[in-house]
Amino acid sequence: MPLKHKLPTEKTLIDCLLITLAIFIPYHQVAQHTFVDYDDDAYIFLNNHINHGMTWDNVIWAFTNVDLANWHPLTWISHLIDRELFGTHPGGYLLMNVAWHTLAACLCYFVFLKCTKSRVFAITVALIFALHPVNVENVAWASERKSLLNAVFWFAALLSYLDFIETRSFKGYGWTVIFFILSLFCKAMSVTLPCSLVLIHYLYLVYHPCKAGASEPNRATWRQVILPPMPLLLLSFYFSVITSSAQSVAMVVDTPLASRVVNSVLSYERYLVMFFHPTDLAFFYPLNFDLNPDFRSAVPALLVLVTLSVSALLLMRRKPQLLIGWCWFLGTLVPVIGLVQAGGQSHADRYLYIPMLGLAVILPTLFEMINTLGARLRSLLFGLFLAGYSAAMLAATQIQVGYWQDGITLCRHSLAITGYAFNPMLSLSRTCLRTEHYDEFFTYIDSSMATEKNIYNLGVMAMLKAHFQFNVHRYADTIKTAQLAINLGLVNKESYALIALSCYRLGQLDDAAKHLALSKNAIEPNQQNILFTFPLKKEMLLLEKALH
Repeated sequence: MPLKHKLPTEKTLIDCLLITLAIFIPYHQVAQHTFVDYDDDAYIFLNNHINHGMTWDNVIWAFTNVDLANWHPLTWISHLIDRELFGTHPGGYLLMNVAWHTLAACLCYFVFLKCTKSRVFAITVALIFALHPVNVENVAWASERKSLLNAVFWFAALLSYLDFIETRSFKGYGWTVIFFILSLFCKAMSVTLPCSLVLIHYLYLVYHPCKAGASEPNRATWRQVILPPMPLLLLSFYFSVITSSAQSVAMVVDTPLASRVVNSVLSYERYLVMFFHPTDLAFFYPLNFDLNPDFRSAVPALLVLVTLSVSALLLMRRKPQLLIGWCWFLGTLVPVIGLVQAGGQSHADRYLYIPMLGLAVILPTLFEMINTLGARLRSLLFGLFLAGYSAAMLAATQIQVGYWQDGITLCRHSLAITGYAFNPMLSLSRTCLRTEHYDEFFTYIDSSMATEKNIYNLGVMAMLKAHFQFNVHRYADTIKTAQLAINLGLVNKESYALIALSCYRLGQLDDAAKHLALSKNAIEPNQQNILFTFPLKKEMLLLEKALH
């Protein structure tokens, strides 16, 4: 399978065009999609900084804020650029996501081509990365730009490091460091990149045994493999601290370590299933922590992980690619596997974007192991398999992209898969409210308030219902519902503002003035926790002038 000569530029161009076309077929439909009311509002269409476009003040804001429990300045800057280019048109933002994903897939192709000198190996991994349905969330969701940018700089760092391996030049290493930092500026998941550099170096030596000075790497070679990426771990540690600080507001508190361990083991199994059998994909999988977790539920998943790990170790001498791919999958998922839990999801499609490459590496390796077949027959069978596999992924991705056409379609699909979950129900209710589908909104909000058990979440739903009542001029009901939200623990500027405005509309000027003062003194809500933003600032300014 490995090629003995340098691949002609024409063939690499054909492969890149094939990857681009394969991505365009299912993803071109995003041009007609809309934003969704889950992160897209806070990231883009209700974000005042983004709506003001590219200014020096906003560039400084991008590098200094930790809104939405993340520090990712380049991600913010990319949204600012999109605002200048496309205004408020969602299709422009989403097509830019497609462009970044295409660039990432082509760079992925060049990484594995340079590493293995095998065109078949490279195109296989790149097509899986480009077309796998589990990656739809990263591309069709405007606010997931951070994963795409992170991947582009991740692959650029790998390419630079492969140059360093071949030349041992400071230039190659320097570009690796630069791209590593840029990837961290997009998403903190890159903290595992130094370990991936070790794995990519090992994979390179598998296909270039002469570089190791022996048929297999010796002790001196292992030092050359392990030591160069080690200084980069200091950057990983530094950005891990920054990320932990930024995400502290989103971390699930009072979560037993045992519950997190059980969920992590189960999540690894879920990701394996998602890769090999990508059906019933939802944008939110609710996390249900048990204070007294049943460890027996994790035993089958643990046995699968142990069995696969032992198998990879036993086959290490014959096919080290299997161990490399398996370690890549296990290792790159560590930051998001749930040992440190941030957010209310048990796992997420988007987290598999980079880790899936480890599993993708395994597929062409398995075909290499079929020694009983002749080279031509093996190549023919693999070609047929790759064509069929790509066609199946393309069809599944085409369907999955369609679910992201708007917030209502997306949330209904997610709820149909997972059953009731607070986050998609809240997002669905918000979309109905924003688009003035009031009948549907009232149905969803009442159903949610009858089902939801979490007191704080009930307060959020009550607050959203108060917005609905205010929009339809039911001011007395607005006051009652907003007060219910306050009683349930949702004490913020917005709750008091709704009461103040409703009192003013009813002619209750003293109560309006009282709640206006309470609104001024209340703590500004954290968007990551409240999960919704409905600007009332203009109305409050008018109210303040009217009362004075």
